[in-house]
Amino acid sequence: MTDYLLQLSLPLTLLLLLLLLAQKVLLKPLGARSVYALWAAVPVFLLTTMLVSFSPVAIHSDVIKRYQVGLQQVSSAVSTTNWLFWLWMLGVALCSAYLLLSYLSSRAQYLRAAPLKLAPAILHCRQADDNSGPYITGLFVPRILLPHDFFTRFDATQQQLILQHELTHWRRGDLHLNYLALVLVSLFWFNPLVWLAYRQYRNAQELACDAVATKNASKAERIAYGYALLSSAQQSSVNWWPLTHHYGDFNTMKQRITQLQRQQGVSRMAVLAAMALVMGATLLLQQPVMAGVSKTQQLAAVMRIEPRYPQQAAEQGISGYVQIKFDVDAQGKVVNASVVKSSPEKVFDKEALRALTQWQYTATGKLHPAQMVQLDFELDNIQADIERVSVTPAAQKG
Repeated sequence: MTDYLLQLSLPLTLLLLLLLLAQKVLLKPLGARSVYALWAAVPVFLLTTMLVSFSPVAIHSDVIKRYQVGLQQVSSAVSTTNWLFWLWMLGVALCSAYLLLSYLSSRAQYLRAAPLKLAPAILHCRQADDNSGPYITGLFVPRILLPHDFFTRFDATQQQLILQHELTHWRRGDLHLNYLALVLVSLFWFNPLVWLAYRQYRNAQELACDAVATKNASKAERIAYGYALLSSAQQSSVNWWPLTHHYGDFNTMKQRITQLQRQQGVSRMAVLAAMALVMGATLLLQQPVMAGVSKTQQLAAVMRIEPRYPQQAAEQGISGYVQIKFDVDAQGKVVNASVVKSSPEKVFDKEALRALTQWQYTATGKLHPAQMVQLDFELDNIQADIERVSVTPAAQKG
């Protein structure tokens, strides 16, 4: 799993950098709704990556070959440390625990609030006894929490627009998209850019929701809504959790108020072009490396990790060999490795398997079963008529 995430990290990081840049550069010319729609590039990239793994296609490109072999070498080097997987799992567990705490806290906060019934369309609405809210949460049913002074702080127009804003989040599926985004954040928690991107994604979401909620509002109504945003920034609750929608800090509010003056629709051509570009680049980079491969080409190793000579065997002057049978998958990775024969038994087996499973072969797009190799652990080099990999004791330091 860590190997797969590592291979995705570089292209995902580049994609997030482009999206963060687009948030700043394209907001004014394209509008908030289009900029928010561009964040769909992340799931498009991930889905395309998964689809490519089931349909490999050969592409001749030296650049792609160097890119993929480099990733394979880094991945193989990292995979030698088993503790890295458990470190990643610990991070995922901590993120999951925090999200669970967020859910339980927001639910408890909602259940403590006093029930309200504002309209038939809002069946689950409550009023808190503090400044919490306004925000909407829920998985199957929308639940809106309003601050204790909602009806005194805002006039009727502001109340209507605020409620429309929260319901817009629900109708567009923003909450469920956030759940997906938080899953990705939990999986890639080790990448600081993912956390920054999530924050900017949420800001883009709020800007787009403002645009939809005030699409048919008059100028006076937008001004009233802007004052409501400023008031919400000043009364911002400290009990914000990632599963709820928040109104942001003062700087975010300034951006939202400025954006209210511009009412722009979704630039479908720009969004579709961006999605097509992401899919094309993903398909190009994720293809198996088959530059110049012909049907008659033989499978060849592009990277080999030499086993370590067991210290105890070296000290006792023990030499031997290990014969291993294995398969090479479509991506050129060694799978299903097992010891066929070894001498002496179980002296060199573990070290031979550890090294062999990190070898990388040419990615031909198809499975190569029943490959054989013999790893010779010897104190003196011996010639042989089959493929052998000689392993000699490393020089002692000091």
